[in-house]
Amino acid sequence: MNEDQYPSFACAPPLHLLLRRRREELQLRQADIADALHVSPEAVTLWESGRRRMELSKIPRLAEVLRLDAKALCREALAEFHPRFYRTLFGPRDVPTTLHPAA
Repeated sequence: MNEDQYPSFACAPPLHLLLRRRREELQLRQADIADALHVSPEAVTLWESGRRRMELSKIPRLAEVLRLDAKALCREALAEFHPRFYRTLFGPRDVPTTLHPAA
C-alpha cells in the first residue's frame, strides 16, 4: 500500500493550532508552557506556528499543563508527526479521537 491509500487524519485542525487554542483557553502564556517543559519560549512559538515539531517526550508533561488527556494527545501527535508509525501501531483505519480536557 502506498501513502495515498491510507485515510487522512486531516479532518481535525493541525495539532499546533489545537495546542495554541487550549493554551489561550487556559489563559497561559507561552512562557508558562516553556517553563513547565524546560524549553525556551522561542521553542513554544515555533511549535505553535507549526514550524517545528515538538519532541514526543514532551507530550505527557504538556498534556498535564494543558489539562488534556495524555493518551489522546500522544496518539494525536503520533498520527500527525509520524503517520506511518501510527498506522503500524493502530492500523490503517484507526483515526485518533478529538482532544478533550482531562477529566
